[in-house]
Amino acid sequence: MNKKAKIAIIIITFILILSASFVAADYHEAFGFNVEKRLSFAEIRIRTLDKETGGVIMDVGVRCFQRTSNNSCTLKDSHQVGVISVNVPIQKAVKKTLLFKKEEEIYKSIDPNINIMIIHNNYYKQTVKMAMEELYENSLIEKTLELSAVESDESELEQEQ
Repeated sequence: MNKKAKIAIIIITFILILSASFVAADYHEAFGFNVEKRLSFAEIRIRTLDKETGGVIMDVGVRCFQRTSNNSCTLKDSHQVGVISVNVPIQKAVKKTLLFKKEEEIYKSIDPNINIMIIHNNYYKQTVKMAMEELYENSLIEKTLELSAVESDESELEQEQ
Protein backbone atom coordinates (compact mmCIF):
# COMPACT_ATOMS: atom_id res chain seq x y z
CA MET A 1 0.00 0.00 0.00
CA ASN A 2 1.31 3.38 -0.84
CA LYS A 3 1.76 6.25 1.56
CA LYS A 4 -1.25 8.29 0.30
CA ALA A 5 -3.65 5.38 0.83
CA LYS A 6 -2.40 4.85 4.39
CA ILE A 7 -2.87 8.56 5.18
CA ALA A 8 -6.41 8.48 3.70
CA ILE A 9 -7.32 5.41 5.79
CA ILE A 10 -5.96 7.06 8.95
CA ILE A 11 -7.91 10.28 8.24
CA ILE A 12 -11.15 8.39 7.53
CA THR A 13 -10.69 6.26 10.68
CA PHE A 14 -10.01 9.38 12.74
CA ILE A 15 -13.14 11.10 11.36
CA LEU A 16 -15.28 8.02 12.09
CA ILE A 17 -13.96 7.71 15.66
CA LEU A 18 -14.43 11.45 16.22
CA SER A 19 -18.02 11.29 14.88
CA ALA A 20 -18.90 8.27 17.00
CA SER A 21 -17.41 9.96 20.06
CA PHE A 22 -19.45 13.10 19.37
CA VAL A 23 -22.70 11.11 19.03
CA ALA A 24 -22.00 9.12 22.22
CA ALA A 25 -21.09 12.27 24.17
CA ASP A 26 -24.26 14.01 23.00
CA TYR A 27 -26.36 10.99 23.94
CA HIS A 28 -24.93 11.17 27.47
CA GLU A 29 -25.64 14.94 27.56
CA ALA A 30 -21.97 15.96 27.69
CA PHE A 31 -22.80 19.13 25.74
CA GLY A 32 -25.85 19.90 27.89
CA PHE A 33 -29.54 19.74 27.12
CA ASN A 34 -32.41 22.07 26.39
CA VAL A 35 -35.95 21.90 27.80
CA GLU A 36 -38.49 23.14 25.28
CA LYS A 37 -42.15 23.85 26.07
CA ARG A 38 -44.63 22.62 23.49
CA LEU A 39 -48.35 23.15 23.23
CA SER A 40 -50.32 20.08 22.28
CA PHE A 41 -54.05 19.37 22.18
CA ALA A 42 -56.31 16.54 23.26
CA GLU A 43 -59.54 16.27 21.27
CA ILE A 44 -62.89 15.36 22.77
CA ARG A 45 -65.71 14.51 20.36
CA ILE A 46 -69.22 14.50 21.78
CA ARG A 47 -72.19 13.19 19.79
CA THR A 48 -75.34 15.00 20.97
CA LEU A 49 -78.67 13.19 20.74
CA ASP A 50 -82.23 14.05 21.74
CA LYS A 51 -83.14 11.93 24.77
CA GLU A 52 -86.73 11.23 23.63
CA THR A 53 -86.33 10.74 19.89
CA GLY A 54 -82.68 9.73 19.58
CA GLY A 55 -82.28 12.30 16.81
CA VAL A 56 -79.09 14.23 16.24
CA ILE A 57 -78.93 17.74 17.73
CA MET A 58 -77.33 20.48 15.62
CA ASP A 59 -75.90 23.91 16.49
CA VAL A 60 -74.65 23.02 19.95
CA GLY A 61 -72.40 25.38 21.89
CA VAL A 62 -69.73 24.50 24.40
CA ARG A 63 -68.14 26.14 27.42
CA CYS A 64 -65.24 24.50 29.24
CA PHE A 65 -64.05 25.51 32.66
CA GLN A 66 -61.69 24.48 35.41
CA ARG A 67 -60.91 25.84 38.85
CA THR A 68 -58.32 28.26 37.44
CA SER A 69 -59.83 29.01 34.01
CA ASN A 70 -63.27 29.86 32.67
CA ASN A 71 -62.18 29.21 29.10
CA SER A 72 -60.32 25.88 29.10
CA CYS A 73 -60.98 24.68 25.55
CA THR A 74 -61.73 25.70 21.99
CA LEU A 75 -64.56 24.49 19.78
CA LYS A 76 -63.50 23.22 16.37
CA ASP A 77 -65.37 21.88 13.37
CA SER A 78 -65.73 18.09 13.59
CA HIS A 79 -66.96 17.71 9.98
CA GLN A 80 -69.59 15.26 11.29
CA VAL A 81 -73.31 15.91 11.71
CA GLY A 82 -74.33 16.15 15.36
CA VAL A 83 -70.78 15.84 16.68
CA ILE A 84 -69.02 18.69 18.45
CA SER A 85 -65.28 18.63 18.71
CA VAL A 86 -63.42 20.34 21.55
CA ASN A 87 -59.66 20.89 21.80
CA VAL A 88 -58.15 21.00 25.28
CA PRO A 89 -54.62 22.47 25.46
CA ILE A 90 -51.91 20.39 27.09
CA GLN A 91 -48.41 21.72 27.73
CA LYS A 92 -45.43 19.42 27.43
CA ALA A 93 -41.77 19.83 28.34
CA VAL A 94 -39.42 18.15 25.87
CA LYS A 95 -35.83 17.50 26.95
CA LYS A 96 -33.51 17.62 23.92
CA THR A 97 -29.79 17.44 23.25
CA LEU A 98 -28.13 18.49 19.99
CA LEU A 99 -29.07 15.24 18.24
CA PHE A 100 -31.58 13.43 20.45
CA LYS A 101 -35.04 13.98 21.91
CA LYS A 102 -34.54 12.45 25.36
CA GLU A 103 -37.87 12.59 27.20
CA GLU A 104 -41.25 14.26 27.21
CA GLU A 105 -43.11 15.34 30.34
CA ILE A 106 -46.63 16.75 30.67
CA TYR A 107 -47.21 19.85 32.77
CA LYS A 108 -50.25 18.75 34.75
CA SER A 109 -53.16 21.11 35.29
CA ILE A 110 -53.83 22.49 38.78
CA ASP A 111 -57.40 21.24 38.56
CA PRO A 112 -57.51 17.44 37.99
CA ASN A 113 -60.85 17.73 36.13
CA ILE A 114 -62.29 19.66 33.22
CA ASN A 115 -66.00 20.49 32.97
CA ILE A 116 -67.56 20.73 29.52
CA MET A 117 -70.97 22.44 29.46
CA ILE A 118 -73.15 21.61 26.45
CA ILE A 119 -75.39 24.56 25.52
CA HIS A 120 -78.41 24.66 23.18
CA ASN A 121 -81.42 26.98 23.30
CA ASN A 122 -83.99 24.17 23.08
CA TYR A 123 -82.33 21.76 25.54
CA TYR A 124 -81.32 21.82 29.18
CA LYS A 125 -77.66 22.55 29.75
CA GLN A 126 -75.66 19.51 30.69
CA THR A 127 -72.11 19.35 32.04
CA VAL A 128 -69.69 16.52 31.34
CA LYS A 129 -66.90 16.17 33.90
CA MET A 130 -63.71 14.49 32.71
CA ALA A 131 -60.45 13.68 34.46
CA MET A 132 -57.44 15.44 32.96
CA GLU A 133 -55.44 12.21 33.40
CA GLU A 134 -57.69 10.62 30.77
CA LEU A 135 -56.81 13.45 28.37
CA TYR A 136 -53.09 13.10 29.07
CA GLU A 137 -53.24 9.41 28.15
CA ASN A 138 -55.54 9.68 25.09
CA SER A 139 -55.27 12.35 22.43
CA LEU A 140 -58.79 11.53 21.15
CA ILE A 141 -61.83 10.73 23.30
CA GLU A 142 -65.33 10.10 21.94
CA LYS A 143 -68.54 10.26 23.99
CA THR A 144 -72.28 10.23 23.35
CA LEU A 145 -74.56 12.56 25.31
CA GLU A 146 -78.37 12.58 25.40
CA LEU A 147 -79.99 15.96 26.08
CA SER A 148 -83.49 16.57 27.43
CA ALA A 149 -85.65 19.11 25.61
CA VAL A 150 -86.74 22.24 27.46
CA GLU A 151 -90.50 22.36 27.85
CA SER A 152 -91.95 25.50 26.31
CA ASP A 153 -94.11 27.97 28.28
CA GLU A 154 -97.14 27.30 26.01
CA SER A 155 -97.27 23.58 26.83
CA GLU A 156 -96.95 24.38 30.55
CA LEU A 157 -99.92 26.77 30.33
CA GLU A 158 -102.01 24.13 28.52
CA GLN A 159 -101.22 21.55 31.20
CA GLU A 160 -102.26 23.94 34.00
CA GLN A 161 -105.68 24.59 32.40
